[in-house]
Amino acid sequence: MLFIAAIIVEIMLVTIFLVSLRRRASFISHYPELREFYDYGLAAMAGGIVAKATFLPLDMSDSGLLQLTPDQTAVINATGNALIILSAAMFVLGWIRLIGALIGRYELVPVVEFTGVKPYTTIKPGVYLCTAPNCHEIVRRLLEGRAGLIISRHPPETIRLALNLEKTPVLWLSTAPGERTISPTRLEYLLHTIVEFIRKSSAQKLILLEGLEYLILENGFVPVFKFMTTLKDYAIIHNAIVIVPIDEKSLENRQIRLLKREFEVLNPRAIPEPKGDVRT
Repeated sequence: MLFIAAIIVEIMLVTIFLVSLRRRASFISHYPELREFYDYGLAAMAGGIVAKATFLPLDMSDSGLLQLTPDQTAVINATGNALIILSAAMFVLGWIRLIGALIGRYELVPVVEFTGVKPYTTIKPGVYLCTAPNCHEIVRRLLEGRAGLIISRHPPETIRLALNLEKTPVLWLSTAPGERTISPTRLEYLLHTIVEFIRKSSAQKLILLEGLEYLILENGFVPVFKFMTTLKDYAIIHNAIVIVPIDEKSLENRQIRLLKREFEVLNPRAIPEPKGDVRT
């Protein structure tokens, strides 16, 4: 009976491991910052399976199905215990990685990079679409006197150079691992990140959210549309302007109509040229 119970436990552990291994890619695509935690967990589980298999001869001996010498028993015990210790170490390392990923996030600090002039206040808080060939110029104008946050499909170094930024926080919308990246499949986390930023200060804020088509590709249009309408409500409440560039050629006509019905399209001519480049 003891041997049969051990076999059943081993089969259950192997099944759980195989299911976890199969779902690894899906999990990491949604939570790329937890890649190491997941892999350490898989390693710990694999070590536990091998350790359990190592102890099977002892279970067979206890059940009278196998005769072992004292030396053989000692070797099996030593090997199995070493594997258990190794698995426990992998488990601990996994939890350390998990805690580090949860509390070691890149802190977004609102900072007004371009000062010396009052912000252009004709535009009310909310979410706006930008259909201009280069929305960066509009963003650059509106950043004067406002605390900015940039979320872009371009790497941070590229966007900083394009907008002449030094202190403004920049996040990369990408599946690549990193403390300054956000996975496109994590809409709730993306919303939480933006809302936490605009809540930190009562000053006027400007957020550039690039990659709308990328978000739609990864999540579908309806979830992204709901995400944007929720973001619009928070932006109005917390005195923030969110600029969302769109490429109409990449969207369906129905999608464009819905977007323009809910969100106003910015007119570049209505925004004056930058008046200065004074940094804090």
